[in-house]
Amino acid sequence: MRQNRKPKETDIPKVYTSRHKKSERVLKAIFIVSYVLLAVWILKILIMDSVEMQVNAYNPRLSAIEARFYRGRILDRAGRSLAIQEDDIREYPYGAALGPVTGYSGPSKDGLEDVMNSYLLSPASAEDQAKYWLTNEKLAGCDIDTTVNAELSYAAYQGMGDYKGAVIITEADTGELLALVSNPFYNPNSVFDNWDSLRQDEDQPFFNRATMGIYPPGSTFKLLTSLAWHRSSRYDPDYTYTCEGYEEFDGYGMRCFHGEIHGELTISDALAHSCNTFFSTLAVKMGRDSLIQIMDDMGFGQKIPFVLPTAVSEYGLGEDSNLEELAATGIGQGKIEMTPLLLNRITCAIANGGWVRDYMLVEDIRNADGSIRENMEHGRREPVMNSEEASWLTEMMEGVCEYGTADIMSYMDTQVYGKTGTAENATETDHTWFTGFFEAGSGHRVAVTVLLEESGGQYHAVYLARDLIEWILTYGY
Repeated sequence: MRQNRKPKETDIPKVYTSRHKKSERVLKAIFIVSYVLLAVWILKILIMDSVEMQVNAYNPRLSAIEARFYRGRILDRAGRSLAIQEDDIREYPYGAALGPVTGYSGPSKDGLEDVMNSYLLSPASAEDQAKYWLTNEKLAGCDIDTTVNAELSYAAYQGMGDYKGAVIITEADTGELLALVSNPFYNPNSVFDNWDSLRQDEDQPFFNRATMGIYPPGSTFKLLTSLAWHRSSRYDPDYTYTCEGYEEFDGYGMRCFHGEIHGELTISDALAHSCNTFFSTLAVKMGRDSLIQIMDDMGFGQKIPFVLPTAVSEYGLGEDSNLEELAATGIGQGKIEMTPLLLNRITCAIANGGWVRDYMLVEDIRNADGSIRENMEHGRREPVMNSEEASWLTEMMEGVCEYGTADIMSYMDTQVYGKTGTAENATETDHTWFTGFFEAGSGHRVAVTVLLEESGGQYHAVYLARDLIEWILTYGY
């Protein structure tokens, strides 16, 4: 009977022994590398990421952590300070004019002070990271470079005077915001001293009208009604309409502004003179689906990608909408509501041949020594109309500024393309709008959108837009 015996090493093939030892060495190497990587990862969390987690605005220990930092600066595109730390005091040199951009920092936060908090309280270098943990030395956080022009923003804020409303000025092809102004707005320098009174103020100074306000767009919506008609299966390039100052739609009476009688009109002349009955007739002729489709395509019902909170523009047309609602929607009235930000975005698309970029407000994040820590790339670029449609709308917007409702623009040193709007609302005192663009002399087209609440007169928004365009032509941006 054969007995089992333990194999001798010499009985194992040499090839097998060699491969076995090689595998062991590989496994040991993998283990060592994995261990090192895990140690580095844990070290990163403990030293690097933990700082960012600690400075989250919702951390209840944030005030203690902030005492370890000189909060980073917020700067405009020319390097002017919008927010700066002086000893333990946070100062805002442009006050309420740049409040919608900077926000405030204290027991709570708003604006970029909130959104960019982790950078503003972030050690800049590996050396600073070590100091944060090993010493009690106070450190400087990162600076935030924005795209806005502080002086232009201040001019817009001053130009609004006592009117509530918003101004948005954008470089159309890049999406860079040059001004984002809401009036009235809180002064970040004194917001906590006046917290209770600001909260109770009926004018809502904490409400950013530029990004969160939704309003009837009035006649500025006729740009979209025109585009819907251009895309409609019923489109006729030779279509004309005779305005008699009044039109009735299933018992609903529509009048032109101040009862004007415009006579026979092409669509170009109708847009220039902002004929209500022309565009109400087009809306009824096309039907609800065409209007809903154009609003879908332009961004209604959708959040605009932006670093600050935004509201959603509302369609205002239900599935059972009648002719009265269609006629009213065609001229930007009825239940339709739109943010100034969305109107500016559509204007940028027209100015840019149909393409639009996501808005850009933060350009760079810099270490305390001035070196770039993070460069923010321009946002995604997408088409909302084709180049032929954009050119067609541009040509008609030229007529608005040459011989139409914004003809004061015809005296300027540059060609302006625009559309005015007067919007009825619950206060019974009309809001006024202007949106348009121009060649800024920098190789870029700049889009300007102005909303003045309850300003009454038809031209108030146009006058302010004209003044801001002249400012840019004089001083640049």
